[in-house]
Amino acid sequence: MIKQLLGGLLLIATTAFSQQKVSDMETIQQQNKAAIIHFYEDILNQRKFAQLDGLISLEYANSQGGSGIQGFIQSAQTVLQSFPDAQWSLSLVMAEGDKVFVKQTMQGTHQNTFQHIAPTHKAVTSEGTAIYTFKNGKIISHEVQTDRLGFLQQLGAIPADITSTNKRNQVYFIDKFIVPSAAISEFTQKMNYNRTFIQKLEGFMGDKVFQHQEPNGQYSVITVATWKNQECLDNAKTQVQAEYKRIGFNPAGFYQQLHIQMERGIYQGND
Repeated sequence: MIKQLLGGLLLIATTAFSQQKVSDMETIQQQNKAAIIHFYEDILNQRKFAQLDGLISLEYANSQGGSGIQGFIQSAQTVLQSFPDAQWSLSLVMAEGDKVFVKQTMQGTHQNTFQHIAPTHKAVTSEGTAIYTFKNGKIISHEVQTDRLGFLQQLGAIPADITSTNKRNQVYFIDKFIVPSAAISEFTQKMNYNRTFIQKLEGFMGDKVFQHQEPNGQYSVITVATWKNQECLDNAKTQVQAEYKRIGFNPAGFYQQLHIQMERGIYQGND
């Protein structure tokens, strides 16, 4: 009887402890969500950046090499330099564990140069997603993904109508590089070699390069190459790889050696 009683008390205690842990986690998640909403509505939209001290952890670091408060806010400050009236809104905020996921929309007017694109004074809208990771109530990392193609189209950097009959099959090959300042000269040399080579290939329609130096000294470089269709792009990839082999160039090793980060996107018009 005593054993049964002790067993029952232990079960009750264990259940109560588990329920308390769940309750505590839900509370933390709600606090993290509230912190992100506060960041967008007050700190970002009202430019109250002094309040970041209470939101960003000293341990903060991102994939672009940024750290601390400046590393966290530098991308937004770059946008604000070119779009001084920019405002962000949230259509979705979800919390799970130590992470908060948001769907965001930025609206602003292109009033100053943005990555070598002269002011167009156009009103633009950029949609995207972001994931924020918390530790002890503060952000320690975050990742943002935006519609880069749509953004460049709105600025007129690439054609806005890629679905017309004569452009329906065109493919846009877009790379974004984060290049340390010490590596920009060597990177530019390799990039120009590649641009010269692909311009001679069948199906090449044109290319553009956008470059901007971030506050931390790193360079953000976006390259946009337009191809007649996917087949031409695939053939070009094969020929580029053959050329790299001929000259003994290993892109992956090159990026790793110079600490260059790359993101790639391929976009095509739809019927």
